[in-house]
Amino acid sequence: MQESSATFSLPDLKEKLLKPARDIRSILRWGYPKFATIRFVADHSQLGVEERHILTRVIMPPDKIVSRVRKKIACDSIEDRDLLLDGYNVLLSVDSLLKNEPMWFCDDGYIRDTRYYFSKAHQAEDIEEALDSVLEFLSEASPKSVTFLLDAQISRSGELAGFIRRKLKENGISGKARTSKTTDFDLKTEGGNPENNLVVATSDGIVIDSVLQALDIPACLMEKMGIEPVRLY
Repeated sequence: MQESSATFSLPDLKEKLLKPARDIRSILRWGYPKFATIRFVADHSQLGVEERHILTRVIMPPDKIVSRVRKKIACDSIEDRDLLLDGYNVLLSVDSLLKNEPMWFCDDGYIRDTRYYFSKAHQAEDIEEALDSVLEFLSEASPKSVTFLLDAQISRSGELAGFIRRKLKENGISGKARTSKTTDFDLKTEGGNPENNLVVATSDGIVIDSVLQALDIPACLMEKMGIEPVRLY
């Protein structure tokens, strides 16, 4: 029977995943598909569902690593830039950080949490502290404008958008918040248009693949707080 990673301490979990992670990376260099490779190695190593999810989040094929790293911009380089935030992606990741959840340094250079089981609808009710942390960062970073984009399908997103607009005004940040039924499409389309010259704040790999420049706000906050991510090296 496979053990859940919940039975392991974080150091033990990291130690358990180090060899499978190395094996997966070695196989991926030969051009094999990511998900089949992770499944093959995870089966051989008798890993549980949560452990497989962590490896899926952290490990990337070489071509994705190169292209995504090139798009990542520095935390102090958004002054006078227009910023488009993948609202729930950023806020829930920061929420995980503030709740001391493991934050993983992924092969493509971005920070991701692995609360894969969370319900966005439930988590979204408890992210005011995360929002305050993001707004504090934005106040110091001085972007030209900020737009929070929220999934309309998630309950009370409209209320959250209104709340964010009030908080932006309170903090003297030029910006807005809106909902969309096609959030990922909007992020990729607007962030991938050279004429817009937008920076997109997200750690969603599919979105990053389509935009021109990406900002990793959780990583910026961790750097400021002196928190090191978990690395599978």
